[in-house]
Amino acid sequence: MKYFLFINILILPGLMASAQIKGEGEVFYSQTFDFEDLGSPEGWSLPDGWSQNDYNNLGHRWVWRSGTDSIRGFYTFEKGHRYSESPDDGFWVFPIDEYNYRDGLVTVHNADVDFQMAPIDCSQRPSVIFRMNQHFRHCCQGSTVLSMYVSNTYGIHWAEYNLRFGSRVNGNCPRNSVEVDISEVAAGMEDVRIKFVFRRSRLYFWAMDDITLSEGYSNELQIEDTWQYFNDNDQYIDDGFIYMVPVSQLGINGFGRYYFKAALQNMGINQAKAAYVKADILKNGIPVYSEVSLKRDIEPSGRDTFFIDVPFLPDEIGDYKMTLSAGMEQKDDIPANNIFEDTFYVTDSVYSICDWDPEDHASTADLGNNDGDHLGVVYDISSVVEANSISAFITSNKGKAGAGTRPGMDFRFWLWRMDEETESFNAIISSDFTEVDEEMLDSWVSLSFQKDGESEFLSPGIYIASIQTWHGGGSGADSNRHRFTVGSDNSHNYNPFVAFFKLNNDTGWSWLKMLPMIRLNINNQSGPSSVPLNFNVDMTLPIAEGIFVPGTDFVDVAGTINGWAGSDHMTDDDGDGIYTLAVEGIVPFSVIEYKYRINGNWDTSEFPSGGPNRVYRTSYWNNLDDVYNDGLSTVGIETIDIERYITIYPNPNNGVFTLSISNPSGEDLDFVLTNIQGQVLLQEKFGNITSHLQQIDLSSYSKGLYFLKVGEQVHKILVK
Repeated sequence: MKYFLFINILILPGLMASAQIKGEGEVFYSQTFDFEDLGSPEGWSLPDGWSQNDYNNLGHRWVWRSGTDSIRGFYTFEKGHRYSESPDDGFWVFPIDEYNYRDGLVTVHNADVDFQMAPIDCSQRPSVIFRMNQHFRHCCQGSTVLSMYVSNTYGIHWAEYNLRFGSRVNGNCPRNSVEVDISEVAAGMEDVRIKFVFRRSRLYFWAMDDITLSEGYSNELQIEDTWQYFNDNDQYIDDGFIYMVPVSQLGINGFGRYYFKAALQNMGINQAKAAYVKADILKNGIPVYSEVSLKRDIEPSGRDTFFIDVPFLPDEIGDYKMTLSAGMEQKDDIPANNIFEDTFYVTDSVYSICDWDPEDHASTADLGNNDGDHLGVVYDISSVVEANSISAFITSNKGKAGAGTRPGMDFRFWLWRMDEETESFNAIISSDFTEVDEEMLDSWVSLSFQKDGESEFLSPGIYIASIQTWHGGGSGADSNRHRFTVGSDNSHNYNPFVAFFKLNNDTGWSWLKMLPMIRLNINNQSGPSSVPLNFNVDMTLPIAEGIFVPGTDFVDVAGTINGWAGSDHMTDDDGDGIYTLAVEGIVPFSVIEYKYRINGNWDTSEFPSGGPNRVYRTSYWNNLDDVYNDGLSTVGIETIDIERYITIYPNPNNGVFTLSISNPSGEDLDFVLTNIQGQVLLQEKFGNITSHLQQIDLSSYSKGLYFLKVGEQVHKILVK
């Protein structure tokens, strides 16, 4: 994958030689987009020397937004720049979707804009690394431009750096933290000009924040991309990453081999000597594989791909944690970006390309959007099994009515087998026709097949597991009012040719540019029905504070694992402050909640202000390493003697937080929870209370800023 292209670059002589090599990573330019200007009619103003252009002459401009402002439009529902590291002082955005939806009318103008920063002096810098946090989504052309251009010739010649990073049409930004070595253009130059160009996208937006220029490190090797994939005994055929593989599909006739590949980027000033990639695998926490690629030198700003050609052969049910690490002869100045980790599972019955959590959603809304359309995922069966059911993650979209699954819509699952002679797929078995209810939304839903004693037995071949959907809008329906969506998993390097769609009354399947979250479940119960869960909690802070006295006090764990009644006492046999406990009888792949407690007392449990419970999804091997109260003070919330004291904890949070109210006066209170558009999400009234504790769950809503008004006090709540 190429990230930038140098074109017509003029390097002025003598300037590079005058700079001394430092390679210390010093940041010499920073821009957090703090453009607020209350004296301006717009409330903000551009810095001196900045400029922007709208080549369509439509008055479309990049705009500054404060940290609490959203990005809206007909299709866009973003609660600000979610990847900003400095959200409080605002961010910079081109909201093309807003410009194409004004006064209730939709237009289709493509973005054709740029903005240019003031010249930056890099004459004393022997290397220049550009960094930025960005977020974008674009549609509907494959030729959309989201690029940075850099000039050292006063804007006469420019070098282009593509910041789209291979994102698909209608896709979100795949790389939100940008790091590009622009030394070849900028290092040693006294007038470096940087501009950003956004073209050929009529929907969505491009937002950015936290731009820095820094000197490079002397030795800085980093993993730029990775590939870990199963294949059918041919190391040169990439069958992609598979998250869960039934043990019955491994072996000599199945996948049974795992290969590794990684692209390394030399971001340092010096040559990376004898660079390599190392792959390690732990099976249920025990090392079972360790191999190293061939070693090669990488020049500064260079990129090279390394392949480990010794396969790993998983053969038993279990958790397999993979680690890819990059190394070189020199000591790396930033070793933290040299490691990539991922996990896959060998299961007894679940066959899944995707993991548990969606990053996006998939539908046929842009492809036909008919009642009866199919979304499907390809599964390769290598040995005879009995198909039991299909599971899918059904999603809603609370940000826009109609743009997601709603109760009352219908669906069913199908399994299709490829005819090798005609290379077409034939339906062989299905589930019942089912109506969506409220509990199905934003969760995994499984339906069993209607078995006939024959069709459910699958012989080796290629199959598609699909969901057929009905949104109630007929054929070619308006996707803003009628759209059935399932989750889409974008978090791994899957084979791009495993996701397909089939429009209603169409005999063929077409490639889908996103991975719908659809699983195939086989009837094989050879795996464990229960597993142990090992809890480990670091108690060194409460010991140091005198809150917990070893030998006198005890710590236990309470949660959904034991009905919140508490467990046996945890033990610390080696006296290192880490207390442990093994709990038996845990169901694999179930979600549990829990907290640690001192002396079985909820007043001295974790997060004493109420706080969230810990959440964990179990697997075949479970080893939790926690720090009591997440390493925060163990004595709870300090009492403040004011008339009314309100605590929101934690904040920021993942959508679940606790509201604690201390109200000694006992006067009537009410609270109202709203989003940044002012929509009321929750409202309650309290009569004559002195204290109140309530957990509030916003996890089903979008990430962003919310407002909680209690009495006359307003508090900001940030959901990340």
